[in-house]
Amino acid sequence: MIGLSRWKVWVILAGLPVWVACGQVTESDPQERATSGQESAEATSSESRSESSPEVEEMDAPEVDEVESDALPVEGSTYRHPQGLFEISFPPNYARQPQANGLSFLSANGQFGGEVIYFEVEETFTTEELEELYRQRTQEAFSRIAWQRSELQPDGSVRLDWRGRNAGGQDLDAIGYIEQHGNRVYILDVYGINQSYDIYLEDSRLIVGSYQVNRNP
Repeated sequence: MIGLSRWKVWVILAGLPVWVACGQVTESDPQERATSGQESAEATSSESRSESSPEVEEMDAPEVDEVESDALPVEGSTYRHPQGLFEISFPPNYARQPQANGLSFLSANGQFGGEVIYFEVEETFTTEELEELYRQRTQEAFSRIAWQRSELQPDGSVRLDWRGRNAGGQDLDAIGYIEQHGNRVYILDVYGINQSYDIYLEDSRLIVGSYQVNRNP
């Protein structure tokens, strides 16, 4: 890890709102998801990993509770939703935490993160309605929102760039993607935390480029 211990990273991760997201705005656009899938696939590795055993003294070594593997940093691996609803890959040393309706993730230094969320709806939204839905949910979850731009992506998702502040007082430089397939809406948010999004463009290209959702309702 860089700068923060695993405990500190998870304190930050657990405190992030997991609704819908965030990601920061940038003058430089990250590579489009539709064209970066092949590059990101080369960066992924097996999900299986092992945790090295800590050194202990022969006598009077304290017992240590085991931690579930999904709560550990993942070395450049791909996360696949148990029901196959989405998959996404991360650079080395990213912590991830599955949620009831998605996944949150955070870099080892706590300065770049995001989440994937999904939820069911009863209607089919137009592109304009999806954009408005994203804006409404973001404004409910964050404060001091400054919208930068929105853009329809080649894969049919809508990208929105914005800046805001989370409940913990951290400034976010964010990019979000929203899309609908059948009766399910997906949102991906990636953002710099008290940092410019541009600093983490390489991480963003891998994360966003690897992101895939189940397009079959």
